[in-house]
Amino acid sequence: MDPRRRQIQGSHASIGSFAEEKRSQVDASQIGNKLRYSGSHLPEDIWRHICYFLPLKDAARAACVSRAFRSSWSCHPNLTFSKETLGYGPPAWSRKREVMDYMENARTQRKTAGDYNSRVDHILRNHSGTGVKTLSLGFYGPYNANTSYCLDGWLQIAVTPGIEELSLILHSKSDHLSKKAIYNFPCPLLSNGSGNTIRELHLVGCAFRPTAGFGCMRSLTSLYLCCVNIESAELGFLLSSSVALERLELTSCSEIISIKIPARLKCLSYLKVSQCSMLQVIESKAPNISSFHFVGEQVQLFLGESSQVKTIFISHSCVLHYARAMLPSSTPNLETLNIVSTGEMISTPMLPSKFLHLKYLTITGWTIATTYDIFSLVSFLDASPCLETFCLNASRRRQKHDSIFEDPSHLERTPGHCYGNLRHVKITSFCSSKLLVKLTCHILENTPSLECLTLDITHGGLKCSDKRFSKCSVVRKATLVEAPKALEAIRAYIAGKVPSTAKLIVLEPCNQCNTVGI
Repeated sequence: MDPRRRQIQGSHASIGSFAEEKRSQVDASQIGNKLRYSGSHLPEDIWRHICYFLPLKDAARAACVSRAFRSSWSCHPNLTFSKETLGYGPPAWSRKREVMDYMENARTQRKTAGDYNSRVDHILRNHSGTGVKTLSLGFYGPYNANTSYCLDGWLQIAVTPGIEELSLILHSKSDHLSKKAIYNFPCPLLSNGSGNTIRELHLVGCAFRPTAGFGCMRSLTSLYLCCVNIESAELGFLLSSSVALERLELTSCSEIISIKIPARLKCLSYLKVSQCSMLQVIESKAPNISSFHFVGEQVQLFLGESSQVKTIFISHSCVLHYARAMLPSSTPNLETLNIVSTGEMISTPMLPSKFLHLKYLTITGWTIATTYDIFSLVSFLDASPCLETFCLNASRRRQKHDSIFEDPSHLERTPGHCYGNLRHVKITSFCSSKLLVKLTCHILENTPSLECLTLDITHGGLKCSDKRFSKCSVVRKATLVEAPKALEAIRAYIAGKVPSTAKLIVLEPCNQCNTVGI
């Protein structure tokens, strides 16, 4: 190639690069001017609308770099304060130097709590107090004489007419929920019109004392109280003012003796009561409760004669006897029943009452007495003509002197009802117990529609066969000792009775994950 031509091409190339660079600079300048021009003339309500979609941390950062966002930040509608949202990670903990690390961790927690409270205070003091839709406030201490004053001030700023979601969570110094209330929520704050717009109220670890003159909460649809000091009458005042309530959850509220739900709560569909230690009575006249969840000691339960309850989770001592005797008449429309027994002493009685609509039955037995006859669970099967799925977990049932190999007699077919709709049966913690084998055989002999029988020799839980988990749950040594006997019982007494139209699945302990010296 001619040298002059190469030189000319090189000159054109450098000239082109220079021109391109200048065009980029001009375009960037024009874009910057255009952005500054557009930004300065956007209406304030548009900036607020943009800010509405930003998380709290991002909105705060934007306010630091943009004058337009700064005014919008003072009206941010969603205020969520927790250690996570404000950038505080969990405190470091070393097991090798427990004493020194504990002291250092305590100092770190105090410093973190102080910094956290300062940030929350700064943000709320600079907020206009208008336009707040959501306030979620986690408080971690320190707890002293100024705590009440500090929290009152924050709530007064943010809880104004128009707020829709309010959550206050008080943690103890160890970051666990405090059992003793250390703060009295200012109920008058909800009586000035602010309570009218709240749809969700979530309180943890405080005292809540509504009075007879408590204001109307006509928009409240969801109420959650956990570790809250509130008496039965005070709860009644709150419920009577919440005519739109759809979900009610009460957990570890130790002052409640009775729960009385008025008939005017026609929208209430979900009721959960858990670990309220002093509770004696639950009486509901709400006509449309469809789901009921209860954990605790046995109480007097009245859900109304025309109850529409379709789903129940219930857990307390001797609950199997209670559920079989009481639920068919009190919940005639029940479709799903999940029972967890924390100590069954008396075998389930055979009764004429029926679960006419029950389709899904799950029974879990914890610390069931050796005198309990697990075969008596056929009472539930006989009473449920529409049952489709039955799951049994007797994971802590003692099996001493109950092996099928010690006494294989009396396994002949027991007359019973035909379970014409039962298709899926699963027994977890299956073992060589004679009564458990007898129950399984009875189900096989009376279930012509069976599609799948699953016998899990483990205690359930995670399994490495599921690709989502890398390791199985820990299996106790006693389970590994029992596993060969359970497999032999399945081969000898059960496998031959599984119809050709049904599938038998046996889940064994994983040798790789649960190898234990025996």
